[in-house]
Amino acid sequence: MKIDEKGIVLSTLNDILDAYELRYQSKYGADFYIKPEGVIDNIAQSSGFMEMSLQEQIAFLGKQFDPETAEGVWQDKLYERINLYRLEAQSTVFTKGIIGTPGFSAEAGSVTIRLEATGDEFVNSEAFTIEDSGTANIRFECVITGVIPVNAADTFQIVEAPNEITAISQEDATDIATGRERESDDEFRIRYRTAKAINAKATRNANIANLSKYVDNIAFLKIFDKKTDYTMEAGTLLVIAKHNTTDAAFANAVFESVTDGIDLLGDDTQVVKDRAGQDVTINWKNADEIQIDITGTIKVRDGYYPNTVIANAKQSILAYIEKRVFGLESIIYATEFIIPVLQTDGVEAVIGIQIKKHDDEEFTDSVSLSREEVPEFALERISLTEQ
Repeated sequence: MKIDEKGIVLSTLNDILDAYELRYQSKYGADFYIKPEGVIDNIAQSSGFMEMSLQEQIAFLGKQFDPETAEGVWQDKLYERINLYRLEAQSTVFTKGIIGTPGFSAEAGSVTIRLEATGDEFVNSEAFTIEDSGTANIRFECVITGVIPVNAADTFQIVEAPNEITAISQEDATDIATGRERESDDEFRIRYRTAKAINAKATRNANIANLSKYVDNIAFLKIFDKKTDYTMEAGTLLVIAKHNTTDAAFANAVFESVTDGIDLLGDDTQVVKDRAGQDVTINWKNADEIQIDITGTIKVRDGYYPNTVIANAKQSILAYIEKRVFGLESIIYATEFIIPVLQTDGVEAVIGIQIKKHDDEEFTDSVSLSREEVPEFALERISLTEQ
């Protein structure tokens, strides 16, 4: 095994046995070699396998000291050094009314209800007191973490509760927040790269500050160099942006912001004039805009016109997207669009929502974009149907 400034290189079993042969030849003679049989030969081969196992463990440890390859708790400890913490799993929560004896008080965890559609169970997360009207709005939390969808109109049954609790209100659930899985290593690594870029040296921060005036949101701008992408050459810089101006104006802004002597990368180019009137070619990368399709099925309340409700639900999705801001390297989850649809007047339930890149064939639950891609949403690519 070789360990140097370039990292760790593992030895093969043959490499190890060759080294053993040289060692044993000094004792048993130059004609000694390890054969498939024999006591010494078997011991040597067993030792070789043990050494390979040890090398693999050393290589694993070496991997955990690199922020780009670390896993699990090792990744957690490394990223904590820049005050970055993994997003833990969360449970789905919502508010639901219950009916019971006025004035009765109950502790957190004393009421368990079950979602009839899926069998998932929820407990009250806070203590409560039933009001004089005989009702109380209770915050319920799923007993397990993860993405457990709940719709406003879903029905529940009581599993366990004090005798003073007699029924569950037929009113819709409100303030629904769908849970999430624990952040994966890959998702955590993406956030690390973003945080690392923001905390980089002052010149990069100045570049970001100067160029941020030419994007609608900082999520549409990324700047990479050797410190943020180890695959890049020293002295190079890659600006990726979905800018809100002309290419000429943006190129001039890059020229004014970036320090002299930096080699700019990217497929997009413009020629600008320096202070001496000389031509300077500026490179950067305009973000690739990826069209996103959204499809879903909803249930419309009685007394509402389906076409009107569907049109309003589509607008609710677009309004959510505008506030949410999906930028470069976004991970878009279809479940994010459930709540804005549910909050649309006339929508009784969301049966399902999926998304895909426009050029892909199959709809899915999430779409991951590269660092050079931003999503593009449009009303005509949102399709909602009534059940």
